[in-house]
Amino acid sequence: MDKRLLLLGVLRTQGLHGYGLMDYLDAHAMGGVAIGRSNAYRLLRAMEKDGWIKSHTERDRNRPMRQVYAVTRKGEAEFQRLLREVIASYEPGNSMGVFSLNYLHELEPHTAASLLKERKEQVELRAKQLREIPADVVELHPALDLMTEQCQLELRWLRKKIGQLVSLAQSESAA
Repeated sequence: MDKRLLLLGVLRTQGLHGYGLMDYLDAHAMGGVAIGRSNAYRLLRAMEKDGWIKSHTERDRNRPMRQVYAVTRKGEAEFQRLLREVIASYEPGNSMGVFSLNYLHELEPHTAASLLKERKEQVELRAKQLREIPADVVELHPALDLMTEQCQLELRWLRKKIGQLVSLAQSESAA
């Protein structure tokens, strides 16, 4: 799970100070993606060092000075790269992979559809692997049956979403 994608995704819509960022993440529960305060600050420092975000000091009325973070052009490019990477990949139980789908609208419809097709191929492979597990093993491990059902659910969703994106891309190219 790449928590940098999460932080960049939130910061690109609004500049936030560290506590404000943590409050935002807590309030929006980001699809089960959790990030601790110390980890968030460590990542913010690293991303600033890499030039993905910039910070400036700000004072709100009589409160103490605080660092406010915003995404740079380099950070936007990294957000786009990470987003494409995560959307196109499938890792069972990866909540960041699911969370990244919230940013599909940031991509051109044909690009999003193409990336989801890559993801779909991986989910289909995983579903095939699960179906090949002998029934007696699945009987001993009911979670395997659940994982098979989750793959089928994701495949249904992917087919639907890819269809929507392909239609959207076609209507945009016709316009």
